[in-house]
Amino acid sequence: MKASSFTCSFLQALAVVSAFLFSSTGFAQPATFKEGILQIPQTAALMKGEAQYYNDIQLALDTNGNFTVREAEPSPLVFVDSVTVIMTKSLPPQVSIVVRGNKSVPCVELQNPAIFRDGFSFTVSLAETKMGPAETCIAIIEPFETHIRLDTVGLESGLYTVNVNGKEEGFSL
Repeated sequence: MKASSFTCSFLQALAVVSAFLFSSTGFAQPATFKEGILQIPQTAALMKGEAQYYNDIQLALDTNGNFTVREAEPSPLVFVDSVTVIMTKSLPPQVSIVVRGNKSVPCVELQNPAIFRDGFSFTVSLAETKMGPAETCIAIIEPFETHIRLDTVGLESGLYTVNVNGKEEGFSL
């Protein structure tokens, strides 16, 4: 990704970063700030309604307190065949989605999903890791199935949509 500028305070950037660092297995590697460079292991962004996923992000802090993207390695999004919504009958109801699709090759792993909510819409970015330059792998797609919990605590009743890499499904609270 080419370098670009955006205005954001140091504390705002850290708050955004911290939202993406928690994974289902505990805390991921933390973001670090050293000598004016904020290094973020992985993050996701919602740009013009489209989810993007990035690894190894470096942001440079200038004298005005603004960051410039120095580096960001985009992660490929996986192909999604289907999204199924599962709701518990508990109060409040818990909502999970089952995502089925294909990874590009068997030698990559799914990355932690990034979940965005805006009003009555959830957008989920589901990416896969990249293979290293010296790695080889058989060139066949590999099916996957993953379960992702949506945070619906405190949401008002209504019709919601969830979009995972372009595949949409609806549910009602």
